[in-house]
Amino acid sequence: MIVHRNKWPWGETVSIVHADGAAMVDMSFENENPGVCYLSGLSVIPEMRRRGLAADLMEECLLECFKRGIFRIDLCSVQVPFVMDFYHGLGFKDIKENDGLMRMYKIIR
Repeated sequence: MIVHRNKWPWGETVSIVHADGAAMVDMSFENENPGVCYLSGLSVIPEMRRRGLAADLMEECLLECFKRGIFRIDLCSVQVPFVMDFYHGLGFKDIKENDGLMRMYKIIR
């Protein structure tokens, strides 16, 4: 995994790219919500899907969260069945539907 960190006045972002470059995810940690991680941009190029790359990235995200003492991960996802199944399979719960997107969360502590 390749990890890139950026510090900002409002917090920090962490981008994780799978070693082969076929998948990536972004994480945000805001100063105002120190116990929450905001996950965005989890993507795998179509020809590399169903090989466990997204699950590998999520494992890296969890490790980063545990290091920081994070207790909750929030995300917003498109409502595509295989995407929703993936997140539900990881234990994410639906919060609210809005314009074809689903807000979701997972308590990890």
